[in-house]
Amino acid sequence: MNPQTRNLLVKHIAEAVEAMGPAPLFERFAVLLVEHLLNVELFQSGSSISGNPVAGTLDATSADQRVVVEASALQTYFGQQMAKARNDLRHALELAPGAERILLVSSQRAPVGTIEHFVQDAARDPATADREIAVFDSRRIAEAIVDELVVKDNAMDALSELLPALDEVRDLHPYNLAAPVLDSRFVPRHDVDRELSRRVADSTCVEVAGLGGLGKSMAAAAFLRRHGGEFEYPFWVDARTIRGVEQLSAIPLRRGGADRNVLGLLKRHRCLVVLDDANEDLTLEALLDVCGPESKILVTRRRRTPGCYNLPLMESEEARLVIDAGLKSPIPDLAFAAITAAIGGHPLSLRLVNAAVRFGASWDEMIEDCPRVGSMADGEVLLAERVLGRLRPILSQELSVFVWAGQPNCDREFLKLVVGALGIRKLQEFGLTAPDSPSSVRLHDIVYSSLRTCDWLSPQQSKELDNALERYLTTQMRGDGHGLQTTAAQLRNRVLKLAVAGDRRPAFLHALLAAWSPHEIDPALLPVPAAKAAEIAGRGATDSDAEILLVLETIEALNRHEKHVNGYASAQAMLREALPVYAMLGGTSGLSPRQSAEIKHHLAKTLKLLRREDEALALFEEVVANFPLNEAKLQLVRLHAKPGGYERATTLALEIIEAHRSGMGVTASVLMGLSDTLNGGRDRWSGEILSVHDEHLMSQALFSAASGVAQGYDALSAFARSWAWNAPERLQQLLSQLPEPTPFMLSDERSRAGYAEILYHAALMETGSGGADRALEAYESLRSPDAFQRRRWGEVLNMLGRFEESEILLQGIDDPDGRIWIANSLSQTKLGLGKTQEALALADEAIAGATGRNEIYRGSFLLQRAKALLALGKDPTAELEVALAGGINPRQRTELLDMQAALRSDHPLAAR
Repeated sequence: MNPQTRNLLVKHIAEAVEAMGPAPLFERFAVLLVEHLLNVELFQSGSSISGNPVAGTLDATSADQRVVVEASALQTYFGQQMAKARNDLRHALELAPGAERILLVSSQRAPVGTIEHFVQDAARDPATADREIAVFDSRRIAEAIVDELVVKDNAMDALSELLPALDEVRDLHPYNLAAPVLDSRFVPRHDVDRELSRRVADSTCVEVAGLGGLGKSMAAAAFLRRHGGEFEYPFWVDARTIRGVEQLSAIPLRRGGADRNVLGLLKRHRCLVVLDDANEDLTLEALLDVCGPESKILVTRRRRTPGCYNLPLMESEEARLVIDAGLKSPIPDLAFAAITAAIGGHPLSLRLVNAAVRFGASWDEMIEDCPRVGSMADGEVLLAERVLGRLRPILSQELSVFVWAGQPNCDREFLKLVVGALGIRKLQEFGLTAPDSPSSVRLHDIVYSSLRTCDWLSPQQSKELDNALERYLTTQMRGDGHGLQTTAAQLRNRVLKLAVAGDRRPAFLHALLAAWSPHEIDPALLPVPAAKAAEIAGRGATDSDAEILLVLETIEALNRHEKHVNGYASAQAMLREALPVYAMLGGTSGLSPRQSAEIKHHLAKTLKLLRREDEALALFEEVVANFPLNEAKLQLVRLHAKPGGYERATTLALEIIEAHRSGMGVTASVLMGLSDTLNGGRDRWSGEILSVHDEHLMSQALFSAASGVAQGYDALSAFARSWAWNAPERLQQLLSQLPEPTPFMLSDERSRAGYAEILYHAALMETGSGGADRALEAYESLRSPDAFQRRRWGEVLNMLGRFEESEILLQGIDDPDGRIWIANSLSQTKLGLGKTQEALALADEAIAGATGRNEIYRGSFLLQRAKALLALGKDPTAELEVALAGGINPRQRTELLDMQAALRSDHPLAAR
């Protein structure tokens, strides 16, 4: 969590706790708090049935009296040398002499140092020295809630009943895993809830099926909200795009409850998971295989399956409540009979009838409309269309956007731009929206279907919306990147359709480039760089800013695509052929200083990729000398990050950070790239910068990741790599702060890969804890991994002892830039397979390549050589000594020292 956000939440909760009263209320709150923190059941014997204190008893104890809780709302609790606390402690020891953990909970704020001194005194007292004594004041209570309980809906539900301020915290907090909020006019269906409860009690997985608009999502959301508190983790998952259970580890949860390794949680914790709108690929049998003994799964589907719960139509009393909601007078009996005779108890149709009447339709008009439905099996769709037609004067603009998008959901920010916040509220007020993620607005399927039965969108409206999307994307192109990427993810289908049909406006192609992973890039939809550059040069740079940027980004995209599809050599040839394009663009008349700088910057990046680093460095320096382009400064930081260049790299890095702090146009991409570079250096120069600015860089990376920016996860994975090397204890901190993957991850390979990288480093730290299995699931979810990701995948297989699979994977990687690391990883694989001579040769290859800026990895490679020598029965003493003097992380240093100690004591040490 962003540190500033955490501090604000802690302060807000602490103030609310301090104001709690009366005393019995706070005592109950304290007992619930400890129950959820310790995951223990407590018996509250300190209060009578009426809620008044009972003298001579403890406030709460566990069944075995090993855990004792004493709570107090006394305002002088921390005064008088904590006399009240000391008395409570003596009281606890007298009544529960076997207590191992005693928790003293106060609603007041303790002065600085008071709690620490009290606990230290208890540690010195023979009566309490061997017991765990904890004191919670208002701030520590707040910190425990924010750091540990805010992700658990059952805890927040219970505590918020006693402390209403927690409802606001949960609504604002990005870790909210609750079910989607139901419409204010939602009518509870008690018969449905009872049946679902019965089925969930009897079965691990319950499927709910039925026609669109029957209220499957609403029934599931109501069930999750009503019964989620009975489980440790209640989750809501939009399952429309999930094609199999194996994707549950990569597809993020909706409503803020995003990717928390659903498979692992289902197996190991008490979960209630709703998979909403699942397709046929997500079978009951597969779900049962991955569900643990304490978890339950509720699935909603369009198509019925054997044994599923067919959601019934509403009963007459429920239907009347839906139609009457918000009306000044109830529906007349005659009208009710006529309408329900035509449409039955179809919930959404009833809501649409209600909306039409609220908007001005008479009951006579509604009765007149009903017979036109006839006896069609899906007659309610026609009724929905009739009702939507009556709403056309007020909702035509809003609904036409979904027809234009060609899907029932739309990017919320773009929708707000074209219809306003009022338009979104109208869609919700008239009951047309279904539960969905915060980043999008989704119509009920039956509403969307009805839209397609009538002409809601004229060619002129479609053209206007295309133009509005172009303007919106254009404004995002030079922004921080968040808006462009999130909108590109939500509306990529519409943009792709336009591009395929021939509408190749630069803004649309920029959006596709922002959404595409290397394997998704379609060169046929992109301009030919040379031809486009010639066209721009022929007419001048005025009003060509977006096109110039498009040419530059297209070259880089084609390089990524070529490298991914055809390999490194082919990508290099493509870059060499593209070099004249930069000269053409650079000769265009009317270039602004920024445009000139950007063209030279991209040329320098190409030269760098072609390994012409001296030329690239000189050109980057020329760029920043004439224009303060932060993108070029970042490249110079990377090029100067070697002996002799540290001073220049430090200066430029600090300039970028200061410019970002001052709001001077540093994009998220540049800042995240700088985080990656600084964390990757592991040198004193970068360490000194990070020691001052790592909180700022870290908070920005967390914000970017939470906003759906793929590079945010790149930056976070760089922190994970650095801390795994230098400060393993901080990696755990990162894991606790890791934001939920956003809906953008559904279609973004880069975000998935960054998340997998973080899990990889966590697995290195948590040997034997299942971390490697979670990392493997993450890498297996990648659709088309690149060379680096395939190497990491192979290393995870090594962790799991699956060396045969790792050998095939690693030997198939073609990546000259990463060859030394591939050789080192493959050496570990060969050693695991008993191919010791091959393992030694590969270790030697890695060592030979560890020169220049890669010399810091020499110690790691020497460690691998030592293991290979041991396996061959040879003495690795020299390698161990050199490795210990080089760059190795704490974990490797411990391993080396253990090997040395074993050798010195003449005990043979098997290769590990």
